[in-house]
Amino acid sequence: MNGATSYFVSSIKGILNMKRIVIFLSILLCGITLYGQNSKKVSGVVKDDAGNPLPGATVTVKGQSKKVYALTDLDGRYTISIPGLSENTELEFSYLGMKPAEAKVGKRSTVDVVMYTDGNMIDEVVIVAGYGLAQKRSDMTGSAFQVDSKKLEKLPAARIDNLLDGMVPGLTIEEKDGSTGGRSQYRIRVRGDASLSASSEPLWIIDGVPVYTGTRTSSTLSGMSYSVSPLSFINPDDIESMTVLKDAATTALYGADGANGVILVTTKSGDGDSKLRVNASVRYGVSQVDRSTLLRLCSTKQWWSLAEEAWTNAGYSMSNFPYQDNAHNSYSTTSTDWYDVYFGTGSNAQYNVSVSSGGAKAKHYLSLSYYNEKTVVKGNEQQRFSVRDRSSYKLGKKFSADVNLSLSYNVNDILSVSRNELKVIPIFSPYDEDGVTPRLYNHYSRDVNNYSPKMYKFVYSSVADRKYNDNTQRTIAGDGDISLKYEILDGLTATVQGGANILSGLEMIYYSKHTLDGLTESSEQDGYTRRSAAYAFTWNNIDRLNFNKRFGKHSVGALAGIEFVNKENRSLYATGAGFANDNIKEVYYAQESTRKGSSSASNSRSLSYMAQATYSYDNRYYISASWRRQGYSSFSTYSRWGDFTSVGLSWNAHNEKWYSLSWMDKLKIKTSFGNSGNSRVDTSAAYGSYSYNSGDYYGGIMGATQSSAPNPGLSWENTYIFNAGINVGFLKGRIDLEVEAYDKYTKGLLYSGRVSSIITDASVTRNVGEIENQGLEFTLSTRLFDKPKFKWNMDVNGSVNRNVIRELYKDMHTGFFDSVWMVGASKSDWWLSRWAGVDPATGSPMWYTVDGDLTFNFSYDNRVLLPEYSKEPDLSGGLSNTFSFGPFSARVMMTYSIGGWTLTSYTQDDGHDIIGFNTVVEDLDHWRKPGDVSSNPKYVYNSSNMSTLGSTRFLYSKTNVQLKNVTLTYAFPKSLCRKIHLSGASFSIMGDNLYFWCPGQSKSHNSYKTITYSMGLTRSVSGQLSLNF
Repeated sequence: MNGATSYFVSSIKGILNMKRIVIFLSILLCGITLYGQNSKKVSGVVKDDAGNPLPGATVTVKGQSKKVYALTDLDGRYTISIPGLSENTELEFSYLGMKPAEAKVGKRSTVDVVMYTDGNMIDEVVIVAGYGLAQKRSDMTGSAFQVDSKKLEKLPAARIDNLLDGMVPGLTIEEKDGSTGGRSQYRIRVRGDASLSASSEPLWIIDGVPVYTGTRTSSTLSGMSYSVSPLSFINPDDIESMTVLKDAATTALYGADGANGVILVTTKSGDGDSKLRVNASVRYGVSQVDRSTLLRLCSTKQWWSLAEEAWTNAGYSMSNFPYQDNAHNSYSTTSTDWYDVYFGTGSNAQYNVSVSSGGAKAKHYLSLSYYNEKTVVKGNEQQRFSVRDRSSYKLGKKFSADVNLSLSYNVNDILSVSRNELKVIPIFSPYDEDGVTPRLYNHYSRDVNNYSPKMYKFVYSSVADRKYNDNTQRTIAGDGDISLKYEILDGLTATVQGGANILSGLEMIYYSKHTLDGLTESSEQDGYTRRSAAYAFTWNNIDRLNFNKRFGKHSVGALAGIEFVNKENRSLYATGAGFANDNIKEVYYAQESTRKGSSSASNSRSLSYMAQATYSYDNRYYISASWRRQGYSSFSTYSRWGDFTSVGLSWNAHNEKWYSLSWMDKLKIKTSFGNSGNSRVDTSAAYGSYSYNSGDYYGGIMGATQSSAPNPGLSWENTYIFNAGINVGFLKGRIDLEVEAYDKYTKGLLYSGRVSSIITDASVTRNVGEIENQGLEFTLSTRLFDKPKFKWNMDVNGSVNRNVIRELYKDMHTGFFDSVWMVGASKSDWWLSRWAGVDPATGSPMWYTVDGDLTFNFSYDNRVLLPEYSKEPDLSGGLSNTFSFGPFSARVMMTYSIGGWTLTSYTQDDGHDIIGFNTVVEDLDHWRKPGDVSSNPKYVYNSSNMSTLGSTRFLYSKTNVQLKNVTLTYAFPKSLCRKIHLSGASFSIMGDNLYFWCPGQSKSHNSYKTITYSMGLTRSVSGQLSLNF
């Protein structure tokens, strides 16, 4: 039996087994609920005073000796069977964080209730965990953190992947090294790195549909030459909440994709109170680069001084100095600030309109949005046109449907600027002598012994590219899902859901005849074009049963389901050179001999069975268990299927009758354990791959060679997570503190390396190691002041994570230039030579050997592990303060990081390449004569002393505090709004990235502040007018 047949047969068997389970659960639950069939049913919707539904609210019949309970669903709807209904029957409604409510039933069959916030308590959060599961935070056994739309509003709207920065403990967001002026890429981690070679990025899911967020190694659409994150195609104003799932109790249901955490995005839906609501907002802002966060480079005068000194120290005559005035370049009179050349004033504008309505039969939400940003890096612009429509229908007493569709059209004009272009020496001019034409060549000498100037290409200048070239990406992004829900019995529902996420991108690059990239030299005519297309399509189907019911003091929940997921990626490109003019840019018109192209495709499928059960008693004891069995096509015959399970327990000790700590009104203890997987590897890793091209001939016929060897035993990484937490409350709910500790242990690490030249010369992906992350997190929420005229809430969170490699294949280590994978060490440890300073007698650099002796010769053999210089901070997190005083409200958001170290290659040059690039201001302080005590060695051009190679000399502390966002809002008086037929209006002023502090920052030298962001931080100020009809 071949692999495909085996896969099909096992799938059919699994489906049949699942059907038996579903039938058994249906019969069992049918028997459980028969007792209530003669009761009269009352239904309704429970909302807060802002019109938002309250899922998980408890509904009881007042005064009955035998308690009858009901819980509201995700839309705040409930149905309760009331035995012995009379005109005096009353319902009681309770919800943590809300004041209790009562309502008389009378002859009504529909009872809707509005609940109001209890000002003395921290708001209770209902965690949406996917697959129709939603729990109050107080009921959860697992670790999940949810951020609602109120906390997300008025934040920068360019993309959603950095909105959560500083809000979620255990979630870190950092700019990746090498990000350019095109678009930044972010490194997002949930509780540390759990892999070596596979992706460590979290799984993103929007309304139940997995979304494409990039390749295994980059956050861009596969097939595109330049990075534009797919998460920038989503309108943040459509988001109702973002939930980060962190432990096995919450991620095991996501099986082979949940090991790195899961981020659930839930979009907004319509209201069910029959009112038509229209919300409109207009935002406009300006931005500039924060110059204090740019690398501190030498001025023109300082560069001349250093260059001449380095040249003469190297023994060269100044008569042969490369840069001497000539007809093409006036070096002595040129002083270019390259920051001014590439950075300017940016702007951003966003226009949003949303309409929501609804009633007992239907709810609707429709939004239209346009976003435009011209970034501070000149030549970069982003436009996003988006629309989202979500409708929910009650098609009968037991049948409902939900349709959710979104579409966005995105245009990105890109100019990629690297740090090397910012470090061009200031005596070069960006323009020719006319001051208008971008300069392509400079006239200077490269011979150190003779002055023999020539025209050389001005490689590190993008000024001509900005003026003449095209670099545009146009992307259509769509996602949607349709779900049908049927209430089989009271508390038992069946749901069929189908969803899709599609990205279709076109990249149009043209290098003009007036730029260096367009000067092809290999063809008779100039000009070069590239046309690329990329396509990513994911669809899934989920069929599930959900059960949720309360029997007296007992609450029971269950889930049984099956999920299919298909992922397809395709890309193609064509290139050509030699055009008649710059107005003709398509490949068809290029010289025929230069036309080239290629295409690629990949596909993967998975089939999963899942189940979950929850039980609670009297709001005191909770237990949950989940299971998922998943088969994945990217793995071969021997390891295609895997099981992922979890169990969780929690105890609300404050609900015990004996609990009497008046000063601590809340005490919850929870723990969970389970496993989830990481399957994000190249689809060819298990099956091997071949390259087929004209360079490989066999018997005179073009053939193929093996690119990578197959590994039929390859499987996903398996991560086991233990989580324990405690949640306490003080002062009648005004202070809430939650602390969690975790141990995250990954087995079967995916690693690509050599096996044997007898098998293949290429690398083979294998499961060869183990890695462990241990950490601690806390969240503190407080209501410091809660008066009618003044309120002040403060939220603080923090986390620490430590990472250790526990096992590798035969304990072998893999070394890189500055880090190493080694058993017993952290993946985040630096592997460098120890810097010993500068010899005061000679100005020569010094290092320590592995034995601790001084040496004047740099050697990679002297690299040592430096656990005291871990990349991971000792503590990091965020701080948020919100204030309201009369019609005014304010929010101040900060992030902090204490400890941790980073290595940079953009600092001291020691004269080695001072003729080619500008250098940092630290180089001004260097050794000049015997007896000098300096941190930097003698300044010598083209020196061979290797002083600029990786060592502890270039490590910088990552300790920092950032003022991320300040928002001030004024709500116009209700009386004024009514006069102009508005239900509400407000005006807000927002400031983003207002300040960055780190120890040791100074104008005279660089620090973490100036090296961490390739293009500096963008500081912006915006104003927003919001109108509610």
